[in-house]
Amino acid sequence: MIIIRPALEDNKDSILADNAARAPFFLVFDDEHFVKSIKNPFVTWGGAGFAVVDLLKSEWCELFIAKKIWDNMKNALDNNAIAYKIVN
Repeated sequence: MIIIRPALEDNKDSILADNAARAPFFLVFDDEHFVKSIKNPFVTWGGAGFAVVDLLKSEWCELFIAKKIWDNMKNALDNNAIAYKIVN
């Protein structure tokens, strides 16, 4: 399962970023194994949530884990059959 989470730093042990769409990086895992880090090109975009969902889709994301996901991004995740989990 491909799992992606928003992160503050460019390493597998980074803590989750507070804002899912505007996180500096996204960490990609295949089950529990770290695959890569992606620098978020949409940090300053208006409507970043939609663009981030397209990025997640292009990485074959099956589960997105975040602290906070705004409603528009939740809808886009749902529309693209990407599961999400909110954690503290």
